[in-house]
Amino acid sequence: MQNKAIKKFDYRGLVIPLVLFVIWYIVTQQKWVDAALLPLPKSVWQVFVESWQSKELLENIAYSLARNTTGFIAGGIIGAGCGLLLGLNIWADRFFSPTLNAIKHVAVFAWIPLMIMWFGNGELSKIIFIALVVFYPVFFNTYDGVKNVPEKAKEVAKIFQLSKFSTFFKVILPSAAPSIFAGLNIALVFSWIATVGAEYFFVAAPGVVNPILDGQNLFKMEVVIYGMAIIAVVGLLFSKAAQFFESYNLRWRQGTHK
Repeated sequence: MQNKAIKKFDYRGLVIPLVLFVIWYIVTQQKWVDAALLPLPKSVWQVFVESWQSKELLENIAYSLARNTTGFIAGGIIGAGCGLLLGLNIWADRFFSPTLNAIKHVAVFAWIPLMIMWFGNGELSKIIFIALVVFYPVFFNTYDGVKNVPEKAKEVAKIFQLSKFSTFFKVILPSAAPSIFAGLNIALVFSWIATVGAEYFFVAAPGVVNPILDGQNLFKMEVVIYGMAIIAVVGLLFSKAAQFFESYNLRWRQGTHK
């Protein structure tokens, strides 16, 4: 049976982007706006072609994805581990939860000055920043998932005299899985936003933000818009990947809700 979680592409979502593109084309073609402020679409396309031919585009995307992947894995592992620990251990929960709940209210960008002073202004700080953004949704969703395991499920485990190891893998983890994967889904999307933020606020290096910085410094709006378009497309792919990741890993639940 076809997986219902995999939805068909809705073409209605293309209406607004196409309308905006037409408006952009008409406004620039009629020269209603200074080309220095809003360039022609063909100028942006030319920047894309040159970047593709020089392999600069692929290089920038590769560097950004490498940072993103490293930060996501680090933040995801630490977040899930801490969520499981505090969710399962009442003493750890009482000791660490108040502090973590207080720290989560500090805007992540407020950590940037400390990261620069502690870890420098280079690659390490970027990865730590991404990992921090990923940590919170994964941690809190994992924690909530473990805490909200139905008591009846735990009682059944006791009736069957399951060991703590078996109870964890056969009862707690499957029950908490939807919440955990929801956290990973959110974190995957946020990690790309964090990657863009890290490349913008920390020292310049190859990455998808480079064209925007170059265009800003040289006042070339076609380069800025090109950079924004690349970030948007990759971000959209991240969003779709996150949806597929969650639906694929929770496909076993489809049969339980018929």
